[in-house]
Amino acid sequence: MGDFETTVYKGQEDTAVWASACVEFGTEDVHIFHSIGEQFDYLLSLDTNIIIYYHNLKFDGTFWISYLLIDLMWKEASVRYSDNVNDFEFMNVKDMPNKSFTYSISDMGQWYRILIKVNSHIIEIRDSLKLLPFSVKRIGQSFKTKHQKLDMEYEGFRYPGCNITDEEKEYIANDVLVVKEALEMMFDEGHKKLTIGSCCLAEYKKLIGHKTYEAYFPNIYEMDIDQDLYDVPTAGDYIRRSYHGGWCYLVKGKEQRIFNRGVTADVNSLYPSMMSSESGNYYPIGEPIFWRGNYIPDKALQGNRYYFIRIKTRFYIKKDKLPFIQIKHSLLYRSTEMLETSDIYNHNDGCYYSQYRDFDGNIQEAIVTMTLTMTDYKLMLDHYELVDFEILDGCYFESAIGIFDEYIDKYKKIKLESKGARRELAKLFLNNLSGKMASSTDSSFKAAFVRDDKSIGFYQVNQYDKMPGYIPVGSAITSYARNFTIRAAQLNYHGPDKPGFIYADTDSIHCDLPPEEIKGIKVHPKDFCCWKMESTWDKGWYVRQKTYIEHVIEEDLETIEHPYYNIKCAGMPDKCKKLFELSMTGYSDEDVQDLNEDELKFISTKRTIEDFTVGLTVPGKLLPKRIRGGVLLIEVPYQMR
Repeated sequence: MGDFETTVYKGQEDTAVWASACVEFGTEDVHIFHSIGEQFDYLLSLDTNIIIYYHNLKFDGTFWISYLLIDLMWKEASVRYSDNVNDFEFMNVKDMPNKSFTYSISDMGQWYRILIKVNSHIIEIRDSLKLLPFSVKRIGQSFKTKHQKLDMEYEGFRYPGCNITDEEKEYIANDVLVVKEALEMMFDEGHKKLTIGSCCLAEYKKLIGHKTYEAYFPNIYEMDIDQDLYDVPTAGDYIRRSYHGGWCYLVKGKEQRIFNRGVTADVNSLYPSMMSSESGNYYPIGEPIFWRGNYIPDKALQGNRYYFIRIKTRFYIKKDKLPFIQIKHSLLYRSTEMLETSDIYNHNDGCYYSQYRDFDGNIQEAIVTMTLTMTDYKLMLDHYELVDFEILDGCYFESAIGIFDEYIDKYKKIKLESKGARRELAKLFLNNLSGKMASSTDSSFKAAFVRDDKSIGFYQVNQYDKMPGYIPVGSAITSYARNFTIRAAQLNYHGPDKPGFIYADTDSIHCDLPPEEIKGIKVHPKDFCCWKMESTWDKGWYVRQKTYIEHVIEEDLETIEHPYYNIKCAGMPDKCKKLFELSMTGYSDEDVQDLNEDELKFISTKRTIEDFTVGLTVPGKLLPKRIRGGVLLIEVPYQMR
């Protein structure tokens, strides 16, 4: 396990590693070095193949790539097919020459590993964050590791070769020891894949058998269909269009209003619940049978079938029903909006129109084409009026119930009966199999280059040759989950001006009702397909999706000694949330010990919950900037836009 401490001081134009720690698994013998060069020399001295983990390789890995490309002037191990910069691929390990390296960085900027070949050995640098997706502090607390994360002043004039104090040595040693302990617990269970999703999938295949897995979940991206008829070339591409994430919705008319005395209810393990046979859900297996025409075949409607359907329609929300339809990849609709109608909104006059003019000036009808799971289709019939409706085509599968039970039951039992590390690992394995099922063929990646200022830049290379998951199941899981949450929210929705449902985010509903008046949900603190009364609050304020505050006074219907503000805001760092809370509640001398002048000035202004709105600016956000040597975290204000 490794970790870097890098230079942070005012006015710097480059950065470097001033302290580097590593510890071998199975020991507590932490080695601390004064530079990345010393660290590399140590790894070479071991004269063997090595895997070394860094917690957040996106940060530390940039220093490694800069060191290899610029300081050592080594080359990427790649095969070029033409002068086109995108026309290349990285070599396999066995083909790499000595003093070369490759790396795996997705088109979305997710770092997985760096492979270095030297002296006929491989040094593999992996991202432990892909196995344990938590902060070092949380890992220590949740896994109850022997060592715990310490605090240290990051800013100060340090440099490679500078003196490292005993306090600094203790801090960096604890960082590597905390994550090492947690990884050892994973490895002791036999989980050594590159990501938690891959570990989950490997465990699932092991439990049901590889032959059963291949029979249930063939690669349907290899199943060609007529693109002229179905608009896509493969069955996998057809069904992927039905895939959506969770339902996140704030009732129109309830934005930025104070709500008093309400409750937040959370589903216990939503996705595992939906995968379990306890839910009664059937899942598609095998290869699909396609049909064309404005009908659903009788065979598709049988109890042991699951179908996907492509329709063309206008739609309008029914009275007092909640919207959930989203239209992606269209300039006519906001992709994040839960639409009440397919009519086009005109921002100039605030009206909706059933026709629009295209780029060529032609009048077009606002009729949408969409692919739906059968679960979403049935829900759509309940919530929307469909006009000019037509079924274009679809496909159906055989379906089965309980295909995940052996896996789910194993980790559910561990979660319920264990504490500390085993419980945390069980939660990881319960929650991360579903996402692996939905993985696509997209293997696009980032390739590095050296900028004029000697910093590292990246450009994208598009590829589509990754082994995918089984998208029919991936799409069905998320569809069942949305259905579960939406139907619960609907039972508690009584209109925009009446008490009831306010907000939902995937596995939670927030209502300004007392707990005993929440309808249509089964309450239990642990059971699958049940809801837990997560918190009771005496004040709630909702700005938009994923942006709200609740003042929590009870947890699990029990009064808590210290009520607190639960602040949620996508993109806002935890430090900024804490500063806003201090500006509402006041602060102690201990609270302000490590704050700078801008942060002190911010919290000295008294605010209320209603100041949490668009336009709010809070200091304390760290923005990564690639400069010569690696990455520098620059402090900038966070602004709610």
